[in-house]
Amino acid sequence: MTQAPAPAQALRISPVALRQKVAQQLERHRNGDAYPVMVIRAEPIWPHDPTVLLSDGRPVRVVPCVSPLAVWEHLVSDRDEEVLVLLTDVPESVLHHGVRSRVFRQRVITVEPWDLVVDAFGAQLPDTALEREAWAGEALLDAMPPGGWPGLATSVLTRDMALRHLAAVRLGLDRQGIGPDDLDVTALLRWSAEPGAVEAYGLLREAERNGLARWLLEQFGRPAKALFALVDAGHGNEALPLGLVCDALWGTESADSVRAQGRIDQYFGNLNDDATVRSFAAAAVQVVSALLNAPRAAVRRDGHAILDRAEQLLIQFSAGNSAGHSPVLRTGFANRLGAAAGALLAGLRNPANPELDLAIEHLAGHRLAEAEAERVRRARMAQRLVHWLGTTVVPPQSVADGVDRHIAEWGWVDQALNHVWAGEETHPQLQRAYREIHELAQQRRRELDGAFAGRLAAWATAGPGSDGDLLTIENLLPRVVDPLIRAGRPLLLAVLDGMSAAVAVQLADELAPHWVEYDPLAGAGAARRRGIVAALPTLTAVSRTSLFAGALRAGNQDLERRLFAEGRWGRDSRIFHKGPARGGAGEVIAADLTDAVASSAPVVAVVINTVDDALAHGREGDEAGWQLNDLGFLRSLLDQARRTGRAVIVTSDHGHILERGGQHLKTPDAASARHRVGAGPAGPGEVELTGPRVISDGNRIIALWDPLLRHRPSRAGYHGGASLAEVTIPLLAYLLPNVTDPPAGWAPVEERTPEWWQTGAAASEPSAPARPTNTPKPRRKAPAIAGDALFEVPEVAAEPQAASAVSDGDLVAALLATELFEAQHSLTPRRVELKKIQAALRALVDAKGVLPVAVLAQRAGEAPVRAVGFATTLQRIFNVDNYPVLSLTDNGRTVRLDLRLLQEQFRLRGGAE
Repeated sequence: MTQAPAPAQALRISPVALRQKVAQQLERHRNGDAYPVMVIRAEPIWPHDPTVLLSDGRPVRVVPCVSPLAVWEHLVSDRDEEVLVLLTDVPESVLHHGVRSRVFRQRVITVEPWDLVVDAFGAQLPDTALEREAWAGEALLDAMPPGGWPGLATSVLTRDMALRHLAAVRLGLDRQGIGPDDLDVTALLRWSAEPGAVEAYGLLREAERNGLARWLLEQFGRPAKALFALVDAGHGNEALPLGLVCDALWGTESADSVRAQGRIDQYFGNLNDDATVRSFAAAAVQVVSALLNAPRAAVRRDGHAILDRAEQLLIQFSAGNSAGHSPVLRTGFANRLGAAAGALLAGLRNPANPELDLAIEHLAGHRLAEAEAERVRRARMAQRLVHWLGTTVVPPQSVADGVDRHIAEWGWVDQALNHVWAGEETHPQLQRAYREIHELAQQRRRELDGAFAGRLAAWATAGPGSDGDLLTIENLLPRVVDPLIRAGRPLLLAVLDGMSAAVAVQLADELAPHWVEYDPLAGAGAARRRGIVAALPTLTAVSRTSLFAGALRAGNQDLERRLFAEGRWGRDSRIFHKGPARGGAGEVIAADLTDAVASSAPVVAVVINTVDDALAHGREGDEAGWQLNDLGFLRSLLDQARRTGRAVIVTSDHGHILERGGQHLKTPDAASARHRVGAGPAGPGEVELTGPRVISDGNRIIALWDPLLRHRPSRAGYHGGASLAEVTIPLLAYLLPNVTDPPAGWAPVEERTPEWWQTGAAASEPSAPARPTNTPKPRRKAPAIAGDALFEVPEVAAEPQAASAVSDGDLVAALLATELFEAQHSLTPRRVELKKIQAALRALVDAKGVLPVAVLAQRAGEAPVRAVGFATTLQRIFNVDNYPVLSLTDNGRTVRLDLRLLQEQFRLRGGAE
């Protein structure tokens, strides 16, 4: 006699699956009873809420029954209007026919996993590959989210689709903010770092654990293979820090690294596969690098915690000496800091040594460079100072020469000096390098200040009328502002009390994407950023009053307000000082100031004292330089000016020097920290200034030019003396990018940094560490990358942006002679004159590929109103096959020419590759 097969093991059912099964049965088999008793074969375990609501509102009470007697007791007991579901693993054949006659459909309802799963996905049937995964049906049923599985648009539920959704739930992808379609190696490795994630995976049924691992290995190859080897060996939660360590150790063949590799092998169980470890390590580096640079602070914090654990593992494996080349570990970053320090010190002896630039670029290329942006920025600043120290500097030949060169070059030196002075946090060799560089550069700057002071003394004696083309503080209004107002241009005049040329360098860099800088005195000459000579002594009471009076005189805020009330440009013009300009609760700017900027007032002047106040009281924090957000409410004020279409002039009344461990010269006749008025002769570091430009009793003062000397107790900084940084006032004049008819004599300033500043990738980012960019290579398709190869393709160094097979001087001529250019030029609907194209190209080549649109048009001889149209026409000519040879960025404000793409597209490298 043949024995009947044993019934299949009852499944554990989840609330979502039960609700779906009950609703499905009630819909398909209506028997007239709205609240029947339903017996479902499942594990008699229900640790959930005993009542479940169907979508139509009917309550379902769920009761587990471990025996036929328990089923019978609930059948005969009283109950309310509710569907009663009895869960039992008792076979239907064991239940008496009297029991079956009282239940829904007179039978025990069997839960078939695939029926429920397919129905939950809105499909009709599973594909055969999914059905072969016998473990997956129960797993998909058990893992079904509270809202059910998402509906699909296809009738067949495929293996990959189902398992991708299952993996997404089991790996908790929602905690990473991603969905099933985003499951990749990155998500898989990040899952391993989630607290408790690997432990939760270990609690899954063995069949599901093995099945999921097999599928993930199919999808993601070697990185997944290494990860699950770690999971099986009990080290899955340390996958990412171990991956970083492996990347360092498997990247070198030293004896120490080989020994450490042997210690790490035990973490992978019986893997013994170097290729898999390398692939896994590369993936871990990518994941942690993304964490370190994530926008959310919590995610970045996770990345740094992984780095900390990796450093602990290095110590555990005695592998610290083998990880110095790591592109992501702190040990590797510290090693690159050391290399940068050595190169900086060597550069002082030989500034032309290319090792310096290579070492700084290597530091900036580390994955921690963005997280350690300030340290990298300081290293770049030191690099620039080394290059400057390697140049020949001629002392200023006149006051005008000194002011112009301070604006064009020496203000940049001062900015770099401020960053280097801020110093290095922990690296002793780098601290030494910064100290030596600062001392040498500061000494050279002092020599320039001394030479300038001699020129200033002679110039001050000559008095007004000897200025020539030099712009002085009392002439700013008549020479720059008055012509603007006569031309009908309303103006916002922002006076940043104490702003130096070094501060202006950084401020102008931040404003460049939103405003176009102009030279208001360019006329028919070359446009440049201008400097203004302060009144003497370089104090607010003298120089700022002279600015608003349009004549040399001393005064205070009351006098400045009276001058405006008297109405140089009509009584509507307003001036706002520190107190009246600030808003109350809920306001950045006072309502009166907002209304004035929005009005038709010809001039609205605002004094912002943030910089000057910082000299007296210091600033919180150690970061050097001034960001736009540091400068009071200037950002909000500029936004107001943009909305109302005002021209903007940002200037100051004097500059400043900073406290750098200077000497206190106590003297009874000190009138400020930087000048005195006694009869004695000028001593070391001083200069006697006399003449009508000196607003003091007897038109005479003795001013300090040496920035390391002061007459008053120590503060954060000082002014009142005769150094370049105190006497030179930067002038930043701006119009909006959409202005097509600039005032007569105004010309856009081409942003030019000193030659020594433009080092490596930092040339286009003067205030931040360079970030690598990837430019598509034309006329060559990238190889398809799938599976393991995704993390095994070696990195290829990018070609330099401006690398050329022909010199810059020959490039434009060679380009215009090509047949391709002639063909492209002939196809443009509006033929542009060749001389304009030639001038535009030469301007872009000279500027290393980047110019404001307004500057490009001006250099090409194109009308300002045609600036954007001119750039668009150039795009049609040069963007062959739609490759971005010429692009417009910053919302059409900036033109970028990719010189490498230009040469490749027009075959200027000896033929196509």
